[in-house]
Amino acid sequence: MQRKSGRVWLLFCSLLIIIEISGCRPASTSIDVPVSPHQGVELRIACPTEATASLLRGPGQSWALRQGVILKILRYDFAKEKGPQTAGAADVWIIAPAELPRWAAVDQLAMIPADRTARDNPYAWTDLLPIYREQLVLWESTPYGLPLVGESPLCCYRRDLLENPAHKTAFREKFGRELTAPATWEQFAQIAEYFQQKAKGQSEPSLPPLPRDVADLDRLFYTVAAGFARRAVPADEARRADHQDDMFSFHYDLKTGRPRIATPGFVDALKQLQRWQACRPVEPADTPEEAFRAGRAVLCLTDAPWLKVFQKTPALHDKVGVCRVPGGDHYFDFNTGKPQPTPEGNRVPYLGGAGWLAVVPRSSEHTTAAFDLLAELSGPKTSMQIFLGANGHGGPIRTEQLYRERWDSFDLEEKTELMLRQTLQETLLHRGLKNPALCLRTPHQAAHRAVLVQAVRDALLKNSDADKTLHRVAEAWTKLDREQGVEAHTADYRRSLGLLAK
Repeated sequence: MQRKSGRVWLLFCSLLIIIEISGCRPASTSIDVPVSPHQGVELRIACPTEATASLLRGPGQSWALRQGVILKILRYDFAKEKGPQTAGAADVWIIAPAELPRWAAVDQLAMIPADRTARDNPYAWTDLLPIYREQLVLWESTPYGLPLVGESPLCCYRRDLLENPAHKTAFREKFGRELTAPATWEQFAQIAEYFQQKAKGQSEPSLPPLPRDVADLDRLFYTVAAGFARRAVPADEARRADHQDDMFSFHYDLKTGRPRIATPGFVDALKQLQRWQACRPVEPADTPEEAFRAGRAVLCLTDAPWLKVFQKTPALHDKVGVCRVPGGDHYFDFNTGKPQPTPEGNRVPYLGGAGWLAVVPRSSEHTTAAFDLLAELSGPKTSMQIFLGANGHGGPIRTEQLYRERWDSFDLEEKTELMLRQTLQETLLHRGLKNPALCLRTPHQAAHRAVLVQAVRDALLKNSDADKTLHRVAEAWTKLDREQGVEAHTADYRRSLGLLAK
């Protein structure tokens, strides 16, 4: 055995010597790294705000480095400019949801590639929130945009103050009900009025100031109006004779084509805002939420990412409660015009008034690279990072994001975090509700919005008659519609709701 083992060992050593002498080495393995098809491309992106520009410099720049792409950010606000002169050379436009039809209707936008909407595509089109994939990114059933930043409307309140025993007793004596999170706008107003007068007869603001931004005031007005001007139609309700009116008529009467902006529901909304004005500071603000953060407000209508800001503020840590945006304590029947009481709140979410879409103009020289970038930013992974990392405004764009088990970046107590998730699920998925109210998104909506917001602001600051104010708005809208052509405008309004033009 020993002699045999020795011979084997001698043979093995001889082979090693032969290999060394012959210079044989193991063959090296080369790995082919695929070259990006966008290597060296310069993508120019037109952004309306510094917040969106920062967003693209973060996740966008990460994608650009991997692809060998150069990102160039241009500042351009489509809501304030008459045309895309400066942005015309850009490959991507960041626009508000209401602005997409303006450009799609005149064939200036490239369609989303068909493969992106396919069920087996990693982009996961069907996971987009219904409000996007069925409404806000479409024009005449064709997708032209991808959501970049969502919205997450909710009502924040000072939970520590509403749970204070002394306040609860005093509030009950004054209003004959418990001091709890508001379910209706009437309850919202009562809470604001109570805390405005709480300091030994000295009045002080209990609500944040009016927003200075046009889009923000427009959104505030319609958020309140939705619960008065539209009946919340239950998802399981059988179709009635007035189905289309309840489902689609909001800014306009679907049958007559006439503006509804001066009907009782909208008038009551303006009166409600006028009532709140006594509880606000005199001067408007760019970021009204800062008043709540500073302890100068008890209630605040905002978006979910502001909760992070409030929670990081030592004086507010674990002291802020959240609830759904309140609704009307009555609504006006579409056919009779008579008020119908809803003491539990006629909650109709108003959607599309915030957030950003990304579109690619037909003039882009790099449409493939542009759509690849947008698919990365609004895809399942990166869009989750964008939402959870946002501070201030923003919100989910995908259903999966709403059902994520933990939102650690909010740093909330378990009960509050659960309430936040449930609130956004009910609002953004509008579970149990057929007819949320959408922003006005006709190709010519900007002129209508300018008229309305100026009139609303004047009515709030000067306390002018709400009914007369909105009748003047209705007259101005009618004039604008006649200039376009009433039939053409009516057709556009139907298209904006996802209906056939006729």
